[in-house]
Amino acid sequence: MERNNKSQNKLTSWLNSRSGTVLLFVIVLVLVNLVSTRAFKRFDITSPKSYSLSDSSRQLVNTLQEPVFVQVFFNDKLPSPYSNVRQYVSDILSEYRTSGNGKFDYEFFDMTKDENLNLAASYGIQQMQIREIKNNEVGFTNAFMGLVISYQDQIEVLDGITSSDGLEYRITNAISKVISSANALASINGGIKVTLFNSSVLSKLQINGYRDIETVVMAAVNSLNKKYENVLSYETVDPPADDVLSLNERYGVPVFPLQDNEGATENATMAVVMEGGNQSKCIGLQIGQTINLSAGQIEYTMIGLDSLQDDIEKNLLSMTSNVSSIAYIVGHEELDTFSTEDGAAAFEQLIQDSYNFVTVELANEDLPVGIKSLVINGPRGHFTDEELYKIDQFLMRGGNIIMLLDPFIQLQSQDMYSMPEYQPIDTGLEKLLDKYGIKMNNDYIMDEKCATNQDQMTGRQQDIYFAPMLESSSLNQKNPVTKNLGYVLTFMAGSIDVSGAADKKDQTTTILATSSDKAWTVTDNFILYPDYIIPPDESEMSKKNIAVLVEGKFDSAFTSKPVSTSSETGSEQSRAFEQSEHLNHSSQNGKVMVISTSAISGSFLQQQVFQNTGIFLLNAVDYMNGNEDSCIMRTKGLSLNTLTKTKGKFVNFVKYFNQFGLAAIVAIIFGIVFLVRQKHRNKIRLEYDPDDSREETKKKAEADK
Repeated sequence: MERNNKSQNKLTSWLNSRSGTVLLFVIVLVLVNLVSTRAFKRFDITSPKSYSLSDSSRQLVNTLQEPVFVQVFFNDKLPSPYSNVRQYVSDILSEYRTSGNGKFDYEFFDMTKDENLNLAASYGIQQMQIREIKNNEVGFTNAFMGLVISYQDQIEVLDGITSSDGLEYRITNAISKVISSANALASINGGIKVTLFNSSVLSKLQINGYRDIETVVMAAVNSLNKKYENVLSYETVDPPADDVLSLNERYGVPVFPLQDNEGATENATMAVVMEGGNQSKCIGLQIGQTINLSAGQIEYTMIGLDSLQDDIEKNLLSMTSNVSSIAYIVGHEELDTFSTEDGAAAFEQLIQDSYNFVTVELANEDLPVGIKSLVINGPRGHFTDEELYKIDQFLMRGGNIIMLLDPFIQLQSQDMYSMPEYQPIDTGLEKLLDKYGIKMNNDYIMDEKCATNQDQMTGRQQDIYFAPMLESSSLNQKNPVTKNLGYVLTFMAGSIDVSGAADKKDQTTTILATSSDKAWTVTDNFILYPDYIIPPDESEMSKKNIAVLVEGKFDSAFTSKPVSTSSETGSEQSRAFEQSEHLNHSSQNGKVMVISTSAISGSFLQQQVFQNTGIFLLNAVDYMNGNEDSCIMRTKGLSLNTLTKTKGKFVNFVKYFNQFGLAAIVAIIFGIVFLVRQKHRNKIRLEYDPDDSREETKKKAEADK
């Protein structure tokens, strides 16, 4: 027993010794490393989460049906900052692989080997010339910086990766492109349910083609299931008359008010509704009228049954695809998407990777089936009530509207030496906006926080007051559209009043972008030339709204469908059919975004200084089409912590403080630390050796003074 106690004491003594402590530390370190290989965890403490995957990227690779492989062609030992880009590529691909459930992998290729150089060339990846500083000399070297993403037989190449900004967005977008439609459809849990709501009471109206409706819908569903791997399920419902109004509120199905023999009204409906995930689409079946010349009477017939399968397929792709069509309204002198000089060709090019514009002339056609959003960009002409009604009802059915509106139009002067004149624009869209609680003011915003230009005649800097530079403090950092953007440059913008929307309980109002608090407005007698603009007193300056967003359920700007010429000559029953699809209130949530200038969608987008403005527009389109995560991915790393002041005494103070103040503070701290330590040493010395000869010498010197 005594021997055991001695052994334990000896072991305890050894463990408490330095060698024992070192051994225990090594053992713990080895165990921690063994555990960490199976319990790997990374923490991203950056504000925009630059080194973490967004939810959409994680979901995309988490639901892969087939493996995705990424070939990385990057030179090793790249000079800064390209070495950081290479490391970021490695880090972000590691995140993809972690979320890929074994179906995402990547490989870095050694670019010193000839076979890898040839492989990169076969994919079309080009060597780039980059600058490097070596031995105090600036030189240039060639390097590969590209990725190849492969999925089954399809590939997507990302070349020229010189920056990590927005790289996750580019990778995720490329992966989405190479994944087939079947994969996209499979990502919807439970598939898509197709329901034919068909009130049997309508059979009493003797409508031509009515008996064929169910057969046509079933044939369309069966045909599409062969093409899209049975993603559609089908059901026919004869809704009770009391449920029709609730179906109208939920899906936007048309309501046909019918009268029985006793004069009582009974509601009926006829529509195809598609539901999948958290989305729903309604295809209203239309009833038209024809004249039977032989019988001399008006007959009713079904319209659009021959195109019903196409309509179902368009909605199907709209609900499942990452590439969407956007209605671009024309016919009112809007910016032309084919013009590169004074049109919106740059805007269309900006969105072409994920969207395509479909031009729609509302005077002659309806909005296409399956679209989620429409764009009205810089109209000059007037909208008719029939055109406004189509826009209004699109919003009532859950559509999203982006308006880029200008407050004035510049009139062409007959005299080349005369100053241009500006006339307020009246498009008729005010009827809609007023109802939705939004008001576009007829003014131009001037801002002391603005772009500058060097006068070629005098060489001095000019403030372009009508080109406000919106800094991060002027951009909503909570909304995905403007989050992480360091600045956005605007041009010839007006102010927007959304006080009317703020009072509506079913709507949420968000101010996306404002001017600085050094802004003012001009409404008349103005000249857009820097030397002619004089800022007012600071008391007259304040923030002005430039871009706003209203979301939720809206009240219609119309009490009923406007009566067209053809409707006036029709029967009462025909007019009842036309009014049956009218919605007084939104059946689904919609969005209205208003930007108070169309100039930012023009050729300015091709200039480097408008790069962030282009990102803002692309984010706006993404948000209005339900791709909020794309906005966040695109702006990672773009946020800037800029000085809020750029002129005056404060700027000079900051400059000289950084140059000399920090060094002085370090010197002072060093002196204080030195004196404190010296005093501490003397205290210890006197405590243990009060008769120290150095202390006697010090006292004698003080006495002599």
